[in-house]
Amino acid sequence: MIDGTGAAARAGQDVLIADGRIVATAGKLKAPANAREIDGHGRYLLPGFIDSNVHATVYGNPARRDTSSRYADRNEELALEFAQRQLRAGVTTIRDSYGVLPPLLKVRDRIDRGEAVGARMLVAGNILGWGGPFSLTYSLTGDRDLTLFQEQWNDMLAQGMGEELMDMTPDQLRVAVSAYLDRGVDFLKYGGTSHFMMPSLIGFSPRQQKVIVEEAHKRGKMAETHATSSEGLRLAVEAGIDLIQHPEILSRDYPDDLVALIVTKGTLCAMRSNMVTGAVRQKQIAKRVKAQADIAQMPKALTSTELRRRAAMRGDDADIERRNAERLVRAGCPVTIATDNYLGDAPEYRRSAKSPEQEPGEGSLLAIEGLVELGMTPMQAIVAATRNGARAAGRLKDLGTIEKGKIADLLLLDADPLADIRNIRRLERLFVGGKEVDLRALPQTRLFVVEPVQ
Repeated sequence: MIDGTGAAARAGQDVLIADGRIVATAGKLKAPANAREIDGHGRYLLPGFIDSNVHATVYGNPARRDTSSRYADRNEELALEFAQRQLRAGVTTIRDSYGVLPPLLKVRDRIDRGEAVGARMLVAGNILGWGGPFSLTYSLTGDRDLTLFQEQWNDMLAQGMGEELMDMTPDQLRVAVSAYLDRGVDFLKYGGTSHFMMPSLIGFSPRQQKVIVEEAHKRGKMAETHATSSEGLRLAVEAGIDLIQHPEILSRDYPDDLVALIVTKGTLCAMRSNMVTGAVRQKQIAKRVKAQADIAQMPKALTSTELRRRAAMRGDDADIERRNAERLVRAGCPVTIATDNYLGDAPEYRRSAKSPEQEPGEGSLLAIEGLVELGMTPMQAIVAATRNGARAAGRLKDLGTIEKGKIADLLLLDADPLADIRNIRRLERLFVGGKEVDLRALPQTRLFVVEPVQ
């Protein structure tokens, strides 16, 4: 048993479950006469994995308007399929930090009521202060360039919590945020900066950020930010956020004092380790080598814009992300996985296959494996994806470890993940709330699945 707390693995353990929760763990337990016994000899028991940043709906995009148009009214089906693909990989809880709120709430509630099978969902809806996928804050799209379709998509995504928040007084913002929480969102995510890094625009004042965090905490909910500049991120950490989404994505390398501030405050670092390791990283290195050779044959850059283009050719941003990720891990920042797993283009609109690093489920496994490449031990990577994930969900009292009183979300592997972290893929049996899930039946629909049926 690898219980997710970081304690040493223990052999020969029994786990007693009743009413969906763990009643006891010990070297030898006497099972009630009516108990169903599951023999785990030679197997490895882990808590279910938790992915702290996914996107289970299609939500528009300047490059994906056809998919948005065709599937706008099928987001419930897509979100459930997404949750089932995550579950099939052993991810028993997901946090959707940006998506279309109404269908996400419906799917979340169906899963919670036991009416549908899927990874447990926590949803945020819009990123507060952003205007939707066809907005200045998200995609540098100005109002004068919008079609009616794009304006409607912006409203559907923003849910009244878009760019208009940024010029509210703190008192006005408090009212708006409180009303949004009344709609049933599980946590708040706000734009500490705009979506992009150039230009990197700070979103809310310190007073406004304090209000957002306070309103979340009043309801016992987590507050987090997307911030792509060191100063934008610093304001959010100082405001008391609980979690930083993809903290490695900054416009430059971390200042020493910002790393120290994150460590001192214990702010969770929800990292896209799937995007800076493994095959992805090898492609980034190859791209850089080729670009450097090409740039060496070019004339001297004449403008700052040309310099930025050459930085993009080299993939300088990817190198910064990798260095920042390694540094945060090395500094001992609390880390969890946050893959940005998303749907992307519908299969019929793809010119080539979608790469696996942000596919539902697969991206999460790559992220756990990637943490080891970034410097963690396999045990630390497992803790990041279980206990730290439960902390990110605000559900540590219920999830994330194999301990008395916790919900029995359990993975039974047929190989030791401490010997080789890739053995997290050796999932033999899966239990959610103490009930076994038929892995072979997932996903039940295949709208966006292009892999062959197993």
